[in-house]
Amino acid sequence: MEKQLPVFEARTFAAWVSGNAQALPATVCGVTQDTRKLTPGCLYVALRGDRFDGHDFVGQALRGGAAAALVDRAWQPSEDAAGWPLIRVADTRQALRDAARAWRQESRACIVGLTGSSGKTTTKEMAAALFAAGGAVCATQGNLNNDIGLPLSLLAMPQDTAFGIFETGTNHPGEMALLADVLRPKIALVSSIGHAHIEHFGSVEAIAREKGTLLAALPHDGFAVLCRETTCFDLLAAQSNAPVVTTSLVASDADYSGDVLDVLCGSLRVTERATGEQTTLRSGLPGVHNASNVLLAFAAARTAGVPAQAAAQALLRLSLPGMRWEVVPCNGVTVVNDAYNANPDSMTAVLSTFAKLPCAGRRIAVLGDMLELGEHAEALDREVGRRVAELSPDALFAVGKDMVNYLADEAVKAGYPAANVFCFSSVESAAAAVKAFAKADDCVLLKASRGMRLERVLNELRV
Repeated sequence: MEKQLPVFEARTFAAWVSGNAQALPATVCGVTQDTRKLTPGCLYVALRGDRFDGHDFVGQALRGGAAAALVDRAWQPSEDAAGWPLIRVADTRQALRDAARAWRQESRACIVGLTGSSGKTTTKEMAAALFAAGGAVCATQGNLNNDIGLPLSLLAMPQDTAFGIFETGTNHPGEMALLADVLRPKIALVSSIGHAHIEHFGSVEAIAREKGTLLAALPHDGFAVLCRETTCFDLLAAQSNAPVVTTSLVASDADYSGDVLDVLCGSLRVTERATGEQTTLRSGLPGVHNASNVLLAFAAARTAGVPAQAAAQALLRLSLPGMRWEVVPCNGVTVVNDAYNANPDSMTAVLSTFAKLPCAGRRIAVLGDMLELGEHAEALDREVGRRVAELSPDALFAVGKDMVNYLADEAVKAGYPAANVFCFSSVESAAAAVKAFAKADDCVLLKASRGMRLERVLNELRV
């Protein structure tokens, strides 16, 4: 069943954004900036970008079913647009944020904000599944977590939502403050702190301070949830404006401690320190990193009042977006497609999990470049290379300049057999080579930054 989009009074919406109204209908239903996603009666937002200007598509949007359009005051439409239903504002991007903030403030939903260097989307989906046991949930679709995606996600939140679960992502300093001001969360989670986007921050501590801005936006009657093993835990906890609920897979004195029962099946026993109550969670996702994140999400749901056993049952219905540990049988070969994105921390975690995956044939790691590491790229890639040598997959396919020059080179220096390394400058050449190399019963891991589009290897294997 599709989620019911909220209906806004058009003139109220115009007031939220300090806009000048022209020929508006009584209401608009839903908001979009993409003419390919128009729904009948929606509001089309014309955004200016580096490669496009949404104002060029206002006419197309209105003819395609939009009830009105949000446009810049400086925009000069053609003469035939004189009677078009418009809301004119100083800046449509800012207006989108203003509208989302206003809608969030009108909502009675408990808003959960989630950030982290890696694992954000998976943890968000875990939280959405768990919180659903306590009431109607609205969650970020996919990973729409920037200054456009977050407002659009909020503006898609139905009025009867009990829990809103929203991602906030940042890759430059100062962006989190902008998102936190729009979201105004009551609960905040940090999935991890690592090296993602370190090119723009300079240090892991700077990344933690940026992520911690979300915790600083919490009200005093809210709470943050942090894993005790998270890098820069103390720094993050100090930034929180609300009490901190702790989780741990190591320390039994955390508020919520977990014992991994089956690392490959994602089975975890949770103990709540306050009551001693124990709950078994089954996410179906392998790896210690996933166990840590499901514990984080469970702690948030429980602290918000969601019944433990109902949450555990709801988790069984967890479904993830594609390319996150997506296991695909392909002509006798098992492909683990985790190619949505990568940073050194997530790549190491996935490689460790892949090494434990039952495999009747050979384990083949196809690793592509990790982007936005800047001057830290060589050191971080070499660190992952040493981990590859320790885990020793049966073959390493290195794709991209950094993978070849740093990761593969370091793996060999650390004792990994050079005969098992295959180097490629392009995904296309790697895909053809993997197809020729892989045999029935082999397992293939795909992991790289989004810009590499490493899933093209899977496409080649399917042919």
